[in-house]
Amino acid sequence: KYGMKQVIELHAQLHFGSHDYFEYYNSNDFNAKYDRVLYELLVDESLMDTTWSGDRILRPRSDGSPVLMASLQDQTTAQQYGLTCQVDVQNFSQPHWIHADYTRQELLQQTIQSNSASDSDSSLSQPRWAVASTITNLPGAEALTALLRPATPSTPLSSPVSRRLFSNLFWDGNSLATVLRGLLWLSLPSPELSVMVLDWSSILPRPTGGVSAIALPVLECLLTGNIQQARQLVFGQMVVNSERSGGNDQLLVKQRNENALTVVEHVLESQLYKKPAQQEEEEEEVRIALLYGGMHCADMTKRLQSMGFQRRSATNAYAWRTAWSVRVPNFGIQGTESSSSSSSSFAVAPEAIAVGLVVLPLYLAIGGADWIATLRDTAQSVETGNYFDAALEVVLYLARHVLLYVGLAKFVVDWDGATTTSNNLFGNNR
Repeated sequence: KYGMKQVIELHAQLHFGSHDYFEYYNSNDFNAKYDRVLYELLVDESLMDTTWSGDRILRPRSDGSPVLMASLQDQTTAQQYGLTCQVDVQNFSQPHWIHADYTRQELLQQTIQSNSASDSDSSLSQPRWAVASTITNLPGAEALTALLRPATPSTPLSSPVSRRLFSNLFWDGNSLATVLRGLLWLSLPSPELSVMVLDWSSILPRPTGGVSAIALPVLECLLTGNIQQARQLVFGQMVVNSERSGGNDQLLVKQRNENALTVVEHVLESQLYKKPAQQEEEEEEVRIALLYGGMHCADMTKRLQSMGFQRRSATNAYAWRTAWSVRVPNFGIQGTESSSSSSSSFAVAPEAIAVGLVVLPLYLAIGGADWIATLRDTAQSVETGNYFDAALEVVLYLARHVLLYVGLAKFVVDWDGATTTSNNLFGNNR
């Protein structure tokens, strides 16, 4: 097609990372490899220009100053974890870079058409240069939802949960599991552990993972006072979880992917981007880099394959870049390199087992003491007629342990398995 060999390299990008991670995309080492670079960016249409060939580009400033700035919320998030924002470093107005995404106005219009827009759109009050923030959940929404239903990467707040328990007996699985969850929250010490076991045994499809690979490194960082490193590890797990759970979103992922590949086809069809053949016997080739968030890439890969593109062999299909690194103190885990560049395996040292034998009983002891104290204080308040104080004791107890549940579900338990991230990033056909 188009009389040339077409190569599209899909780059799964993060929106937070180290300065060097983003600066690479400004370098000649990266840009010299491609005829065109197509990118994801939700930006105001007033900052865009359209070339005579119909391509949309980000209008550069005459003084060379940055065109974009990250939103204040994203800047604050980056500073908290010692990272930088993508739009604060990566130059989207480079000569051969082409916008392959919706503008903010187009995204709003698509939202209205899909009947999921509210009467007012608060994002329009942000500065024109502000990119849509990556943090959109209402405060406390996740914890409140976790009180009633599982909170895993595969069951985000926007999707329904399917559960099956004891072959459902005389009751449907969701109702039975919900009732048992309610009883467990108040009837046992450290209820978050019991609730997590219930969720693990009832949720469909069944979880395939185990203890998260970052659980012990985070503990080691905390025990040695390396709080910032622990925060970066936890943030990395949050990013992985969001990419697992958001890839099926119809508007934010699939429709934007469809739009991006429309731009890809336009670039391939345009005679402007055809390179003159250097030799008659040499096949002409056009190389395109497609820079999109990791959440988009599984669906994007399927769409590219449906367009006739073939994936490279498994031995050279992937190349991994470090967004940021964390130095974990060698307290109880001995890291070993895996044969795959996408993962590492860990051998648990005896010191780590010893730490677990101390931490788990201590955790259960504190949970038991908290449960007994809550029962005692609640009973005393009821006896004296202070019903408000009794209700407050119960609410605070639930709040503490629901937050613990959310933390354990996110950062200690790997619900979907260690290999799911690499497989799902670009689809299962490796």
